[in-house]
Amino acid sequence: MKKVTPRSIAYIACLVRFSLSSVTSWRSVDGDFDYVQFWRTIVDFFERPPGRDAQHRVDRLLEWWSRKVFGRSHRNDISDAAKASMSVNALAKQRAQRDDAAFDSA
Repeated sequence: MKKVTPRSIAYIACLVRFSLSSVTSWRSVDGDFDYVQFWRTIVDFFERPPGRDAQHRVDRLLEWWSRKVFGRSHRNDISDAAKASMSVNALAKQRAQRDDAAFDSA
């Protein structure tokens, strides 16, 4: 994934709404709240704008979100050395070392 899409926004919005609710298990309809309709409404907002001006605003909004979430550069443009030193990769390396140590000691 290199950019924010209408469907990814709808998915995250559903996850956030569920996380903020008091229910303990997922249902497509939660009391009087319909997640399917909520998801469709968000997707339709982005994928069915009423006219060229609205489409232009939607495109700009999606570009803005993509910059905020993914930054201005893409991961493919980052050198292998820079990728290796990223914190997520350092954590993965630490986990692998612990798993290896646990396996070797068992």
